[in-house]
Amino acid sequence: MNIERDIELPFTYSTGIIKTLIIIVVLIILAIVFDKLFRAKIIKIIKKPNIPKLKNKYERRLEVLYENAKNNRVDMRGGYIELSNIIREFIEKATGIKVSSFSKSDVKKLGMDDLALLMEEYYPPEFSKGEKGDILKSISKTMEVIKRWKEKS
Repeated sequence: MNIERDIELPFTYSTGIIKTLIIIVVLIILAIVFDKLFRAKIIKIIKKPNIPKLKNKYERRLEVLYENAKNNRVDMRGGYIELSNIIREFIEKATGIKVSSFSKSDVKKLGMDDLALLMEEYYPPEFSKGEKGDILKSISKTMEVIKRWKEKS
């Protein structure tokens, strides 16, 4: 019986392929690290709000609310709730700070005194049953705050 066999060498990979795979893995890791570290800064730079356009949008919303309140198409409490939503949305879009979940003291700590004063004015008619307020005057004050708003860097 003839048992002659050639000895086969173990399978080997080309060093070029191994080096290429190592470079690809390193690039992927660097891309992930770069993404995690710099994504927030890049997004803030790209998504800087257009303050004049934002002011116009929210001034129009206030004008509609003013007309509805003047013509008794919205009740006092509902008007103050809408008014609160409008100013908070405006500030969130202008600054990127989610003030809708902030209390009056949180807002004061941030140095947003105008918003704190408006919140103080809105609270009684917004949350108390028999409380009266002057919705038209409050809308006018809110309009002034938006008109005076300056872009903060």
